[in-house]
Amino acid sequence: MPKNKSSSSKDQPQDLTPQPWIPFKTGLIVVGVVSVLLAIWTVITSNPELDLLERILWGVVFGGSIWVVFLFFLVINRLLRRRK
Repeated sequence: MPKNKSSSSKDQPQDLTPQPWIPFKTGLIVVGVVSVLLAIWTVITSNPELDLLERILWGVVFGGSIWVVFLFFLVINRLLRRRK
């Protein structure tokens, strides 16, 4: 016996433009927290023979690389999906 499917989804028109699954502000907060945590983790777990300043520099480089990747994909997304 076939199951009755809800016909309410067929009656409503579908929005064909993809919508973001999280708000932009929330995304910025997540990227910020992840980059700071990555920088701290890099400083803590890096080679203890290195100077503290050099370990902090590597932490900033790895934490900043998260922002570089995020901003690169943000620019690509904005170029490909221009708002009308």
